[in-house]
Amino acid sequence: MAALSVADIDARSDEARNRIKELDAAAAGEMFSEEQRDEWNALNTELEALAKHRAELVARQEVVAKLYGEDRGEDEQPKPRTGVSARKAVPEDLTDLSAYRQHNGSFDQLSDAYREGAKRLVERMRPAGEGADREATQERLERLLDGIDTANRDGEKGTLARRIIATSSPAYQRAFGKIVSNQAHAMTPEEQRAASLTTTAGGYAVPVTLDPTVILYAGGYINPIRQVADVRTITGNTWEGVNTAGITAGYGDEVTEASDNAPTIAQPTANVEKAFAFVPFSIEIGQDWAGFQSEMAELFADAKSSLENTKFLKGLGHGSHEPQGLISVGGYTAIVSTATTAVVAAADLYSLESALHVRARTAPRTCFFGSKGFYQKVRQLDTAGGANLWVQLQNANPPELLGYPAYEWSAYDNTPTTSGSTVASFGDPSRFLIVDRVGMDVELIPHMFATANNRPSGQRGLYAYWRNSSGIKNPSLGANSAFYSLKVL
Repeated sequence: MAALSVADIDARSDEARNRIKELDAAAAGEMFSEEQRDEWNALNTELEALAKHRAELVARQEVVAKLYGEDRGEDEQPKPRTGVSARKAVPEDLTDLSAYRQHNGSFDQLSDAYREGAKRLVERMRPAGEGADREATQERLERLLDGIDTANRDGEKGTLARRIIATSSPAYQRAFGKIVSNQAHAMTPEEQRAASLTTTAGGYAVPVTLDPTVILYAGGYINPIRQVADVRTITGNTWEGVNTAGITAGYGDEVTEASDNAPTIAQPTANVEKAFAFVPFSIEIGQDWAGFQSEMAELFADAKSSLENTKFLKGLGHGSHEPQGLISVGGYTAIVSTATTAVVAAADLYSLESALHVRARTAPRTCFFGSKGFYQKVRQLDTAGGANLWVQLQNANPPELLGYPAYEWSAYDNTPTTSGSTVASFGDPSRFLIVDRVGMDVELIPHMFATANNRPSGQRGLYAYWRNSSGIKNPSLGANSAFYSLKVL
């Protein structure tokens, strides 16, 4: 192996890990091609060799440093920087942003230190609020810090890491509590400084332990799409991808000029839309702050879950400042209508399945989405098992319909005998995109006024806002549609 420094090894290791992630994402649950498998194995072998090389270099450097110190004498040894980890220039106080800047000389070093400090904070984090999954949240944040936070379109690094660091300090947590309870006048100088680090035009970043754009909560609505869709997280305004219908191959005569089979490349984009929730609360709740943090987290999470449950299915798209819903007008979900007015029959399910293109029908994640009323109706169609609609209903998780996973989504129409109702969809959810811009901000309305006489009502309000969007990545109707939906005549 060529002569490398520890920094060179770390840089190359990061490149190899990123490429491994790209290979896994490109395969999307399918078997690797021979070329992909060879590259995968080569990268993992290289990572093992780099790790051994790095360990040896670090061990040698430590021995040399020790010998150098002995030669100079104990009194002449350089003193370590107070409160700073010698390994990565991460301060002992992981939430002190000024200390990061003080002890890192370049932007790259600073962003790496931010990321390392944020990871250590994540390891200690205990998300507030009932239903928060600590391990899943920690794993999600680790992925985000190693993925989207390494660089954005403008080359800026560490946006999420800085947010985690700034909003995790005890001083910021206390300051945020005083702000939302209208006690900002009681903030100490330390709390004022901590709050100023995240002020956004009058708003304040929600502490990371409460932020529902980061924390994974048990939702109060049955919305399974996040479990199976292609979910991307960004720190900017727009997600940009690449789509192609593939290369068209053909046969030809001997010594015949090849045809041009270059694929048409498209670049789909998704603009994140602003969502918001207004949370009123009494002055008394604000004064009794001890329990309000978890209450607020639950309210935010519930409002976000409720909104996504509807808009990811029926949202009208960017022109209406909403996500593009799966079955909305313009959502490019092809329709199969029932054969009989106001009736869902077993034959309609087979028509729905056979309408979908074979590539989407055989994809690893292909499944059904539908309302509870739809699935109850289907169960009544096949009481004797002759149509074999449900497969291993007592064991499958989720249950399988026609051999495909079947998920309940409560935003679908729940009346399968009402004409015009869209009661189910069938397709490949990996081609449905959800884009989240990480981070939620909150502004305080110090006094709310009753509508009768415009007098104070004894309430305050929190105006919370965040941004995300959704839509089918390669929208197309007919033969290439990623989804077909069942509509009752």
